[in-house]
Amino acid sequence: MTTIAERTPEAERAVETAAPGVRLKLSRPTTTAVVVHVAGDVDASTAPRLHELLAPRLSSVAETVVVDLSEVGFLGVAGLELLSHAQHRAAARGVAFRVVDGPVCVDRALRAAGWTDAVAPHPTVASALSGDTGWELTPPVLPLD
Repeated sequence: MTTIAERTPEAERAVETAAPGVRLKLSRPTTTAVVVHVAGDVDASTAPRLHELLAPRLSSVAETVVVDLSEVGFLGVAGLELLSHAQHRAAARGVAFRVVDGPVCVDRALRAAGWTDAVAPHPTVASALSGDTGWELTPPVLPLD
């Protein structure tokens, strides 16, 4: 006998998958937010698997989608193209799309692609979920006369 479980936020709370070169984990910290944790290399061979996991979340009822790149060892052109496509799709649907920066190689790839000009990467998942980029703008202190 086969049973079909209803798909609820709790059911998606800890979905993990592995493909050669990359590990992906999906978590749902709130009922309106989804976090895709990526570890390993994101290149032409692994980007399709990330797309398979990410695309349905951009079409779901999620209000915020976060891609956590903090454990990525390599971010290639295919990964950058995927992030760009996902960001555009999210914007078209009114979904907040946020990226958590990673090691130096990820930061360099994001900067080289001009990603940081359009979207400020977040330092942590918590800041991405709160919408805080970690960048503080402080007004200049003027001397009193």
